[in-house]
Amino acid sequence: MKRLFFTKVLLFLILFAFSQHKPIKNVILMIPDGTSTSLLSAARWYQTYLDSSQTTLNIDPYICGLVRTNSSDAPIGDSAPTTSCYVSGQPTQTAFVSTYPVATDQDLIPIDATRAYQPLATVLEASKILHGKSTGLVFTCEFPHATPADCSAHSYSRGRYSMIIPQMVHNHLDVVMGGGVKYLSEKYQEDLKAENYSVYIDDIDGFRTCKRMPVWALFGETSMPYTLEADANKMPSLAEMTVKALELLSKNDKGFFLMVEGSKVDWAAHDNDAKNAMIELLEFDKACGEAFEFAKKNGETVVIVLPDHGTGSVTVGNTKSNSGYDKLSLKEIMSPIDNYKLSNWTMSEKMKEVDTAEWPQLFDTYFGFIPQRSEISYLSTARDYNKSYLSKEQRKTNLSLTKMLSQVLYGRTYFGFTTFGHTIENVFLAIYHPENDILTGCPTNVDIFNYLCKQMNLTDKMHNLTEEIFTPHTIVFEGFDIKIDSLDKEDFRLTVKNKKNTLLAESYANYVLVNNQRVDLESVIVYMDKKNTFYLPKKLRSYLEVKK
Repeated sequence: MKRLFFTKVLLFLILFAFSQHKPIKNVILMIPDGTSTSLLSAARWYQTYLDSSQTTLNIDPYICGLVRTNSSDAPIGDSAPTTSCYVSGQPTQTAFVSTYPVATDQDLIPIDATRAYQPLATVLEASKILHGKSTGLVFTCEFPHATPADCSAHSYSRGRYSMIIPQMVHNHLDVVMGGGVKYLSEKYQEDLKAENYSVYIDDIDGFRTCKRMPVWALFGETSMPYTLEADANKMPSLAEMTVKALELLSKNDKGFFLMVEGSKVDWAAHDNDAKNAMIELLEFDKACGEAFEFAKKNGETVVIVLPDHGTGSVTVGNTKSNSGYDKLSLKEIMSPIDNYKLSNWTMSEKMKEVDTAEWPQLFDTYFGFIPQRSEISYLSTARDYNKSYLSKEQRKTNLSLTKMLSQVLYGRTYFGFTTFGHTIENVFLAIYHPENDILTGCPTNVDIFNYLCKQMNLTDKMHNLTEEIFTPHTIVFEGFDIKIDSLDKEDFRLTVKNKKNTLLAESYANYVLVNNQRVDLESVIVYMDKKNTFYLPKKLRSYLEVKK
């Protein structure tokens, strides 16, 4: 009997051990910005056209649902509030970067007006502060652009780079790789180097040989070029940056959080540039392949892939295929773009530099056809073509040359678009989880945040963290002498005095001075001019309290 009893106990313990999920240590969030589900289909077919043996994408086996993504006050989201919600849990409004929204008369969810403009802690910040994980951002746009900024900065305006850049520089990010050389001034480079960062500026060799964190590696004056136009000897691919980021981040035994963005899928889709949108998505898919391979080998990593919204709503099938669509071959659909050698944007920049008489040669060189006179006449009326025969006033309501060019180029193909803007559609969701703990169905953007928190052991911790590190200075230092000075147009200083103790805090810094002694912070200080308020950690009050 005893032997039977112990056998049953042993069997139970073995079954119990096998039933326990191994804890997740690393989270990789991958965002192909602006990817509609129709673009996903188009890119998959384009890949097959280029190589008939390639009939699936790396993400295909892990597609598990659709996601409802929206702003707090509009069904069609902007990049800033959509990713902000993924990483902070709060739907917010257009242009807001991980910042609580302002109440409006068209809100889709309840909004607490008293919290307007409060910075919201992100899962990136929480993973670092609460669990000691390393953090990384990989992208192809300029680094202060909406999606990277959403993870690591706070602002009511995605365009306020003067507010966003210093936060990203000072927010203790371990790995930053992407575009935006011109935005990292000499001062900010020196700030990073003073904190032991390796900084690589258009330095592909330095990037490739880098063996340690923390590191910033930036390429391209603004964004990195489209893949179609990039020089692989000077610029790493998104996949290469992803591999390097994983190599470095995985050195931390406590794990990491990494966000990877295929930034320029969205840019091409905004321009209705189908070829470059598909190529950028396929490049992003290669980066996903690297992430999945790492996760499978590692065994403690979850990979979540989803867009922030759709853009352009590209279709394969337009008015040219109203009849006979079911007889078109893959070659007939895809071959018209074979000779498109430049992005619409780059071509339009070349066109702006010359008279229309030189346009036929440009088209022949870069797109493989000679435009008709009517097409040249149409393009010459673009609002930003200053050599036009029309006056600036006559052109001011016309489309840009980039967008007019897309109508000429893709009017010759079977590709179609519904808009130059974003769309309301649900976006795809793909998840790799070592224990198959995945979301299915049609979750909301808030559900995505909750899923991230579950995987990162942050459930029920995010609100408290926000309240701890982003408290209004009027509450933190209530009863003390407070003064705010403008250092210049963008920078402000908070001075707080209590008897003989003085605290100085500057906007977007990661430290304060208490009686001229530096006190380092785990987070950044955020100044919101809309409320003339500094948001900073509650614990700073203790440095000024006089001990009895």
